[in-house]
Amino acid sequence: MKYTVIIREAPDGYYVAGCPLVPEAHAQGKSYDECLYNIREALELCIEYRTERGEEIPDESKSRQVLVTL
Repeated sequence: MKYTVIIREAPDGYYVAGCPLVPEAHAQGKSYDECLYNIREALELCIEYRTERGEEIPDESKSRQVLVTL
């Protein structure tokens, strides 16, 4: 499965990540690569938890990513 994640650099220099379709999945890391590794692991755990509980597994293919300029 593929999911879009948002990774940004926080003011303290750490990187933080989240997934819009799986809002309970959050991660951080000292580097971009560490953060990416951690969010992948968090997503796997969240999907596993949802599967065990019989909850909905979000389908990324049913959404669109759009960049809005203000």
